[in-house]
Amino acid sequence: MISQYWLDQIPARPLSIQVNSQDGLEYDLSGYTTIKVVLLGSNNEEISTTGATIDISNANIGKILFRWPTDRSLFEYAGDYVLQLDLTGTGKRDFTSTHTLRVRELGRTR
Repeated sequence: MISQYWLDQIPARPLSIQVNSQDGLEYDLSGYTTIKVVLLGSNNEEISTTGATIDISNANIGKILFRWPTDRSLFEYAGDYVLQLDLTGTGKRDFTSTHTLRVRELGRTR
């Protein structure tokens, strides 16, 4: 799945994330104490998500809302960004599959 955003956009709506198991079933997140969003730009550099918040809207079925920072855009240039969740708990650390965020600039094809 690919989400589309625009250069310099500060999205008003949060990104809704559904975490599923490798079987495609809803994944219970209640055993994790920390959920971190990792965002990489198209040059594989990590983009700081400082100011963003994560709301676990329904942990037992893997529903998360990622609320964007309101003081700046995370999208400073056009291209494909990659988002992944880093999930940690006592004695465990898991990573989700990646999700592509396509950032476009009006008038450009990429």
